[in-house]
Amino acid sequence: MFNRLRGWSRMEFSPLGRSIQFLAFTLALSIAGASGLHAEDAEPKAVVSTFQDRLLATMKDGPSLGFEGRYQRLLPAMGEAFDLEQMTRIVIGSRWAKMSEAERAQVVDLFRQFSVSTYASEFTDFGGEQFQIGDEREQPGVGTIVETRLILNNGEEIALDYLLRDTSAGWRIVDVYLAGTISELARRRDEFGSIIRHQGVDGLIALLKKKNEELAGG
Repeated sequence: MFNRLRGWSRMEFSPLGRSIQFLAFTLALSIAGASGLHAEDAEPKAVVSTFQDRLLATMKDGPSLGFEGRYQRLLPAMGEAFDLEQMTRIVIGSRWAKMSEAERAQVVDLFRQFSVSTYASEFTDFGGEQFQIGDEREQPGVGTIVETRLILNNGEEIALDYLLRDTSAGWRIVDVYLAGTISELARRRDEFGSIIRHQGVDGLIALLKKKNEELAGG
């Protein structure tokens, strides 16, 4: 799996390698349980750090857990670390306002499954990798960026920056940038936006269902 990450650092993005960027979409069983902080009190760096710790813990148990076990561990983790509903709205774009409440709920749920399944299917084991937290900086009108590095077991480093926003539930990740510039949500918006334009919301729902089945089976 980490061979794909090495490919990122050389800007060689295979389709499956790109999907893993949802690193972020990366993430915590419970911020409160791991850090002693209530989720709503955790600062941006604490949210990212706790998430990455939980991801590494899941990777260490990955082979014995299997896909379903990794999925069940990461599901609550991502719920604590990411604002998946806001991320879904960003990915959908202007079509969101035209969707019914039932359609919104279904798409958010499928996007949540897709995000967690991506991590569960890609971060399958551990070989000595580590995350390193860097600087934190405000982006006026956008949110707060937390810089991190994924250090592979050969010493190679991959830059991963997390964009967080202060929500009613506390700080939450809303995007991840590879090499500081490549937005995961922008890529997903391009991908899913094309489906919505040509096949409507039903087409997007069908696509997400198919992707989730493939990730679970692969």
